[in-house]
Amino acid sequence: MSDENIPDLLPDELEITDSFRTYLLDLSRWAKFLSVIGFMWCSLLFAGAFGAGYFVSVTHSKLNSLAQTVTALFILFAVMWFYPCIYLNKFSNKIYKAVKENNQDVLEDGLLNLKSAFRLFGIVTGVILTLWLIIFIIFFSSRF
Repeated sequence: MSDENIPDLLPDELEITDSFRTYLLDLSRWAKFLSVIGFMWCSLLFAGAFGAGYFVSVTHSKLNSLAQTVTALFILFAVMWFYPCIYLNKFSNKIYKAVKENNQDVLEDGLLNLKSAFRLFGIVTGVILTLWLIIFIIFFSSRF
């Protein structure tokens, strides 16, 4: 049986209803809020990197390499968290623009940014969990 005889039961385009538009605008506002909070968190991590490194170097003057490691880790986490926040912010801006202008291409581009944001959040979460596991193993292996 060929595909020519099967009727197309789905419409060619999605219908964006008024309630769907409202949901997208609400989603856009929450994404904007979370991206701004994420940017602020990255700034705090970056500033805290130098504060934590300084604190470690002052309290443990012989552990200068530990202070540098702590600073580098804080900066690494700030950078890793910064990029998903950029994609979340782009998603928010593009979804808002797509709904206001009724533009399908901008909507697709916005959803692509959401996909990228979630992918990066997942990667960052995986990296952090892996680091915690390594630290946990090192800590308990040094105890015995």
